Amino acid sequence: MPLKKTLKFPEGFLWGTSSSAYQLEGGNLNNWTEWEQANCQRFAEEAAVKNSNIPASLKDELKKPNNYICGRACDSYNRYEEDFDLAVKMNNNAVRLGVEWSRIEPEEGKWKVGEIEHYKKVLQAAKQRNLKTIVTLWHWPMPLWLEKSNKRGGWIDKNVASYFARYAGKLAGELGGLVDYWVPLNEPMCLIGFGYILGVHPPGRKKDLFGAIKVFNNFVKAHIAGYRAIHNILPDSKVGFSCIVDYFEPARKWNLLDPIVVIIARYVHHRRLLNKISGYLDFIGLNYYFHNKLSWLPPFKVNENKEINDMGWEVYPEGIYHVLKYLSKFKKPIIITENGIADDDDNQRSQFIINHLKYVHQAIREGVDVRGYMHWSLLDNFEWAWGYGPKFGLYSVDRKTFERKARPSASAYADICKNNRILID
Repeated sequence: MPLKKTLKFPEGFLWGTSSSAYQLEGGNLNNWTEWEQANCQRFAEEAAVKNSNIPASLKDELKKPNNYICGRACDSYNRYEEDFDLAVKMNNNAVRLGVEWSRIEPEEGKWKVGEIEHYKKVLQAAKQRNLKTIVTLWHWPMPLWLEKSNKRGGWIDKNVASYFARYAGKLAGELGGLVDYWVPLNEPMCLIGFGYILGVHPPGRKKDLFGAIKVFNNFVKAHIAGYRAIHNILPDSKVGFSCIVDYFEPARKWNLLDPIVVIIARYVHHRRLLNKISGYLDFIGLNYYFHNKLSWLPPFKVNENKEINDMGWEVYPEGIYHVLKYLSKFKKPIIITENGIADDDDNQRSQFIINHLKYVHQAIREGVDVRGYMHWSLLDNFEWAWGYGPKFGLYSVDRKTFERKARPSASAYADICKNNRILID
């Protein structure tokens, strides 16, 4: 058997997993809980088409409306110490987690002291285990008071940036030194696309171009205001941004129109937003999942899909290299804040991690300042409008008992983290 090649990562490289508050904690009231109740029956009826790539073993579950109700999620609100112990068992030295705005400020301007204390305990538990903390302040759900502030509430509200800055400043003052990296906003362009163009996420508006533009501008204002609010209280803090960046490439490089389509897609998808906030970033958080070959002719996306995950998404590890090289132009440190695969039988996940890290290593070798890798996710959790069907976890979760059970890929990832390296053929 030929010897494998060792690729070492830089000293102090961050290894961990990524999650969001609502997807792990559940047990809360916000705009997503109302959206689930109103749409779960429809999601179940559409499951056969919408989740056509989900394994047969999960299809019965997908036909049940309750699958699309978050409920207690993974019960991590109560089991966070157990979850951190699992992270330590995998030799992680970092964790990306979230705090939930709707818990902390359930009524406008009224802070829930008990919930702030809860998140202090969560972060203290992480610190006791020597885990660096990457904390997201907004990961899609909104407090109901803001969502219903007027007929066009939520992120379209004219005062939302000041509300968000107030919230960010409050947490900076309360959580302070327990946070190593702050992520005010996670994937805002997803909310614009899903919530205001496609209408498949709250607030469920379709082709609302005016609303999409207004929300985009408010996201820019909110990030900048949140960045300033945190730095005003913690001048030396590291405040970044988690951005989903697809790898777009022309279907036919020789065709003059396909590359133009790619330039437009990049600009709309992420470039315009990054340009607007680049002066207010201490680091960039990259969420990488998608590769798209684009054509100016229908069907516009012409991927080969040689390998796909349970959701039908193409698996294309090389894309993360190209995206990292592209993001390096902003001259900011980069942390990969999400990268993962829906893989119920765990046949792909270990190699998925190695293959992506091989290209991350190549980018680092060529001078890209990548500081860490947070795999999505530690646990099978609630996946928004897909419910509990997709299984992204290194650990599975029993939906009735909440028992966590390691998949083989957890051991593979633990070896990578322990030795700060990957082995490739």
